[in-house]
This record gives sequence, C-alpha cells and structure tokens, in this order.
Amino acid sequence: MKGSVGTRISFVAFFSGYVVTSFTPTSHRALLSSTSYTRLLSHDDGVPELDIGIDGSSSTEATQIISSEVTSISDRRSMLISTSALALTSFAALSLPSASNAAETLEELSLGDAKWNNAADAATQSPSIPLSARIVPPSFATYLSRFLLHYDEGAGRWWEKQSDSFSLLASYEAKKRESKSFSSYTSSIQKGLYSYVSGENESNISSYSKVRAQYASLLNSLVDKYGSKEGAIRDIGLLFAMLPPVYQPTEQLLKLDKGVITQTGSNKGSKLDNFTPNFQEDFTLLLPNKYQIQYNDIEKSYTITPKINLFEIGISEEPGVTAISTTFGPLSSKPLLRERSLSLDIYALLGISGGLGCTLTHTLVIPLDVVKTRMQTNPGEYNGVFDGAATITREEGIGALLLGTQATIVGYLWYGISVYPSYAFFKRFIASSLLSPAFAVAHANDVALVAGALASVIASLGLTPLEACRIRAVAQPELYRDAGLIGTSQIIASENDELGWKKLYAGLPSLMIRQVIFGSIKFLAFERASEAIFSIHPEFREATVTALGVSLVAGGISGALSSVVSQPADSVLTYVAKDSGGNLGVFDGASKMIREEGVKSLFNGLGSRCVWAGCIIAGQFLLYDVFRAAFGITGEDLNQALTLTLDLNK
Repeated sequence: MKGSVGTRISFVAFFSGYVVTSFTPTSHRALLSSTSYTRLLSHDDGVPELDIGIDGSSSTEATQIISSEVTSISDRRSMLISTSALALTSFAALSLPSASNAAETLEELSLGDAKWNNAADAATQSPSIPLSARIVPPSFATYLSRFLLHYDEGAGRWWEKQSDSFSLLASYEAKKRESKSFSSYTSSIQKGLYSYVSGENESNISSYSKVRAQYASLLNSLVDKYGSKEGAIRDIGLLFAMLPPVYQPTEQLLKLDKGVITQTGSNKGSKLDNFTPNFQEDFTLLLPNKYQIQYNDIEKSYTITPKINLFEIGISEEPGVTAISTTFGPLSSKPLLRERSLSLDIYALLGISGGLGCTLTHTLVIPLDVVKTRMQTNPGEYNGVFDGAATITREEGIGALLLGTQATIVGYLWYGISVYPSYAFFKRFIASSLLSPAFAVAHANDVALVAGALASVIASLGLTPLEACRIRAVAQPELYRDAGLIGTSQIIASENDELGWKKLYAGLPSLMIRQVIFGSIKFLAFERASEAIFSIHPEFREATVTALGVSLVAGGISGALSSVVSQPADSVLTYVAKDSGGNLGVFDGASKMIREEGVKSLFNGLGSRCVWAGCIIAGQFLLYDVFRAAFGITGEDLNQALTLTLDLNK
C-alpha cells in the first residue's frame, strides 16, 4: 500500500462511514410519513425519488456517533454527512496524483532526452513497413532496445518496475503485457533514431554517406556511454552489424579493440552458446556468446557469425495496432503511452462535460419523469404512461408536465459536475497512491468499482435535497408550484425546527445505497463495453461519428446492466420503506419479501427499468463524450507518448 497515513485515514473514514451507516437497520430510522407521496420511488440512474417527511432527534458530533450505537435517523444522517464532508475536505486538500514514477525513470535515459508529450500530437506509422524501417531496420531498433534495458540504468529500472507491475497477473497475461510494453517502448526508440539519422527535415535520407555518418556518431556515443561495462563493446558491434552494408560505420567498427570486441558480457543470455527457450519472452536477454562480428573484405562490411536469421514480419499486435515481429521482439506502430496527471482545469472540464450531458438528458425526459412520479405516488389512478400524461394535461394543463424542472436541472447539473471528475480522480488516486502498481493492475476492475462507488457518494450529497424538492413539487403542485426550488427547500427545512436543513437529507441513506450500487457498475460496464466494441471494430476509433456511436451503444449496455445488478437492492429498499412497522433492516426485509412474494419479486419492473436507464445512460455518455471532444479532453488528450531526442553529448 502507498500513500501517507493521513491520506489513508481520510479514505478509510470516508468509505467505512458510508458502509456503517448504509446498513443500519431501518428500526433506527424514522420512515416516510403516511401521506400518499411519502414513499421511495425507483428512478433512472438508480436514483430513488424520496419524500423528506422524516423526523428524528438532533445530530451529535461525528466522533460521538462513531463511538456509540446509532439509535436514530438524525444520528445516522449526521454521521453520513460528517464522514462525507470529511472526505470532500480531503478530496480538495489532496495533491493531484502524478504520473507513475516507474515511467519517469525513462527520462533518465543516457542515450538522449526522453520526454512525455501529448499523445494526440504523436504521429503513428503507416500500417505498411515505413521508410524508417529501411533507414532504421526493426531488428536494429529492437536489439538496441534490449541493449538499453541491460546496460542503461534508467531503462533498466523502468523495465524492472514495469515487469513488477504485472507480477500478480496470470503468467500468460503478464507476458502479453510485457510484450506490448516492450513493443511500444521500441517504437519510441525507433522514432527517435529515425529523427536523428534522417536529419533535419529528413534531409539525409537521400544520401548514404550522411546516414552512415549519423550512425558513426551514434556508435561513438554508445561506446562512450556504455563501453566500460563488461560485454558492451561486443553487443555494440553486433548491433551495428545488423545494419545494411551501405549504412554501416565500418571505419569506426574497425577501430574497436579486437580483444574487447570479443569479450562476452555478464548478461545471462550471452553466457550460453545457444538461444534460451524464453529468449522471445525475456527482453533483457542479448545474443549468446558464440555470436561475434566478422569483417568481410569483399563487401567492406560486417556480418554476424554464425549467421542469424533476422526476420521481420508484419503482424497485428492488437485490434487496430500493427506491429513488426523481429528476432529480438515486436516493434509496435504506436509509441509508449502513459496516463497524464490531470490538472484542476481538466477536472473542471470533465465536470462541465458531465454536467451538461446529464442536464440535457434529464431535461428532455422531465414530462415522463412527472408521469412516473405520479403513478408511483398515486398507484391505480392512471392506466399507463400515456393515460397518465393525458389525464395530467387535461386536469392541470400542459405546464404540469414540467413540474419540478428547476430541481431536475440543478440536481443533474450537480450530479454530472460531481460524479464524472470524481470518478476520474478516485480511479487514479486509488491506483497510484493507495495501492502498489502490481495490485492496481491485477485488480483494475475492483479499482473502477470502488471509484464509481465513491463518486456516487459525493453525487448523492447534492442530489438528495434536490430530489426531495422535486418530489414535493410533482406530488403536491398546489403547495409547491409557486414556491420554486428555493422556496420549497425553505418550507421543508422549516417543518422541523430541531432538524432544520437536515430534514432535506432524510432520504440520504437509501438514496446512497442505490446510487453506489448503480454508479459503481455504470462506469465499469461502460468502459468494458467500449473496449469490447473497439476490439471487434478498431476502425470505429478513426472517425468521430463512429466513436460517439460506440459511446451511445456502450452507454445503453451500461445502463441496462447497472439496472439488472441494482434491481434487487432497489426492490428490497422500496419494500422496506413501505413496511408499516418500519422495524425491518435491509437483510430482514429481503428475507421477508422473498418469503411472502417469491424471488421473482426482486425483479419486478426490471424490463421497463432497463429500457429507461439504458436510454438515459446512453444519452449521458454520448453527450459527455461530445462535450469532451469539443473541449479537447478525449482519451488521446489524457495520455502522453514517450518521445526520444538523441543527445549524443549528454
């Protein structure tokens, strides 16, 4: 585990406070009042519609609540608010997570200046073997990459940490990820080599002598930087013997000490006469000691003896990413990438994108929301959605279908502003500051689930009072239509002098349970659905329209799946809330519900809820990605690519 003690305490206090309070039996909370609108209502996003007619005793200090049994709804509510407020304070005070230290060691590469630049600005190679493959052969690039992993301290430390981060994965998956990392790392090396060898504006590519001169400078630099290490001169000679004869710096190779050039290194692979079985998997291995360089007087160039097959075959590394397989490992068409650290302005843009997406989506369905609320608060009064809409319009006017508009707009503006950047923050913070790299990689899905849950907790803090106001406005328009959002909240707060504004949070525990279950699945399902679609059709990434189409489909899948997972809890909480005695806990309520109504009762209304949530969440993610693209904070904008500029005087 990583991170300061204070950071861990804030995180644990936040999450444990939620868990403790969320599962307190309902005997410790006052239930909804007896009027027809005082019930929990199932809402899209897993958001329940709650009445706030709950009474309770005054709250105590958070420390007193934690150390004593929670015996009233006021205590429970105060504990939730206090621990959540503590988490919010910690969230604001924490420094933003920086990029992985494991990646930063590559910036210490002795060969040149390695920097992390915006991935959107990094050019990718052509699917066919490009010009750089002829001037900088893939075999040369991959062997140089192995050479640096063995002899360069910065590259060696990076690779060690990179391999360690995969140590908890299954062997096959770990090797697959190591291969991908090496492939991308080699791509960055080759691009840097090409920029150096080809010269400014690629002025050298038409001249063999100029290219050869650049390679001569590179050879001298490698000798100066690494030549003192055992076996390095031999490996440098082998490396440059892989170049086409017209590019080989033969004059410099001839000057190398004949005794030193045959000296084998300390590399575990070079001590053997033959390739080890895992040569293609262990990228720190170099050529075995039987391989030497030999000068050909006729061709005036060097060759490797015994002869080695330097094959170069085009392959598909992963959907949409081409690569070249060589004797010494794969060479990707894309450079090495890492997640960039997110600044406050990026978090702000993520919040704005989420806020606009959620607000627009929910504003469009306000009339349907009104009808749903009326049908649930007045069961049996309407014969379906269309009859409900027609009856409300006929009796109260068409304006009645827009009841609660203020609360809906403000509530889901807050939801989007809070939940999307919070998810991005917690996902990075947990992985980089609380967990070891290996644990974070092996439990990526768990990290996403926890991040979604924590983001949902924060969203619930602002959404609860606004949902309470919306329910009042829709259920009793004669009392609250003219009061507006602020007036409604003031009326609710004044109904109980002892509770005051805390009465607006009467339904927080139940809402938070539903939100956490729904929200945690929502983000994970969206990300995995998007990955699955792009793996089948990688070409969809190339055009904005198709990429947004993937967001729409993945969002629909996410909403439907989240509904399925959260439906049992939603049904149980609604059943418990309607229990006349109010003495049932969540688990007791579930047992009683199954005993009386059967297991099927846990999934009542699942079909319509899946359709509803699927449409809502699809719209949310679609608009979220539309605004992210407009603000320039899409996936590539949030990644950095490794670029190498050879500095032979470094």
